Amino acid sequence: MALFEGCLATGLVGTAILTYRFFAFTMPPQAEESVKRRFLLLFWWILGYWTKLRLKFSNKHEMQLTRMNISPRTNDSDTITVEDATFGGVPVRIYRPKNAGDNPLPGVVYFHGGGWCWEVWGGYDETLKAFSQLKEMVIVSVRYRLAPENPFPTALLECFAVTQFVLENTQTLKMNPENLTLMGDSAGGNLAMAVMVKMLSSPEEMPQSLPTFRKLVLIYPALQAVNFKVPSYQKYRGSNVPSILSTELMMKFYVAYALGMETVDYEELLRNSHWTDEVEANYHKYVNIENLPASSRDGAEISSSPNIKNPGLAKKVNKWFLNPLFSPLLAHDSVLKGLPDTYVLSAEMDPLRDDSFLLVNRLNKLGIRVRHRHWDGMDHGFMGVPSLYVNCHKGWREIVEYLEEDS
Repeated sequence: MALFEGCLATGLVGTAILTYRFFAFTMPPQAEESVKRRFLLLFWWILGYWTKLRLKFSNKHEMQLTRMNISPRTNDSDTITVEDATFGGVPVRIYRPKNAGDNPLPGVVYFHGGGWCWEVWGGYDETLKAFSQLKEMVIVSVRYRLAPENPFPTALLECFAVTQFVLENTQTLKMNPENLTLMGDSAGGNLAMAVMVKMLSSPEEMPQSLPTFRKLVLIYPALQAVNFKVPSYQKYRGSNVPSILSTELMMKFYVAYALGMETVDYEELLRNSHWTDEVEANYHKYVNIENLPASSRDGAEISSSPNIKNPGLAKKVNKWFLNPLFSPLLAHDSVLKGLPDTYVLSAEMDPLRDDSFLLVNRLNKLGIRVRHRHWDGMDHGFMGVPSLYVNCHKGWREIVEYLEEDS
């Protein structure tokens, strides 16, 4: 009897905790599918709690313990063929409409998200098949190696190698060399932007005879690791945020990508304690909060400068954080002026939201043709969850419509 009562009491306490957590997430009224989203976030919270327990008994890096390995889904009734190959020594997956024939199709090189750390490459099958069905095109998805075992610049160099291979082999891949797009989401958006920066700042690595990209598509990209006092980073801190990506998790991703197995004090990063006089003089203009729209700055602290600077932290991280191939928003104007037509998608409930606004502001000033699609009621990652969000399907169609437009 005592055992039964103990189990009952434990079950009631557990149910109470989960019920509290279910309603604790700060879900705004405009959020789509708020009930389903709460269940997703509750699962995410349980996973995070379980990871903390495992860390106490493991010598592995946290990113290794939280790594998801999502297997691809195949279906004999698919209208898209899927082929695994290796380009430039890097594994890729090629998506092509079955009935495309020999006519060259528009081509896309795609870099997946996952904070440079998670093995979610296989989980993009449904999304990329949908893109290829909505618009007949050939998509090359890149399986770059992951941090923290393979920190920066491994992922960038592998994405660059695949990009170069594709540009050199458009005829073999049956791609239209005059209709090519570079695309990525989240960390993959960072890589897509960084690959473009590398191509434009190191033209000797890309022969002029090669075709160029007609469009660049960045889906809630991570673009800068300099100013963590922007409002979106400050707003979406803690365990109750309505998004699977919290500010704290993004800090862990950035540090793992930069430093590998090393760690730093994430709270100091959020206070911008890694700032130096060099940051203030050379890079603040690119990440200045005053460049954000008034709606984003409402109630935010305008000053980005830290109250206390930490030279040791700055020395450790700024070697990477200030590199335009790590933080592509820091690329010089002369480089960004060479960007093709650009589509930027952002989500309101996302620590990375303000990165997109800062980039769009710069590109508009530089005269680049840029389309900014901001989703007010959505969170980071929504474009990869078609079973949960109606807006995921809408987002797919809008991007395809953009790709079909003439430059």
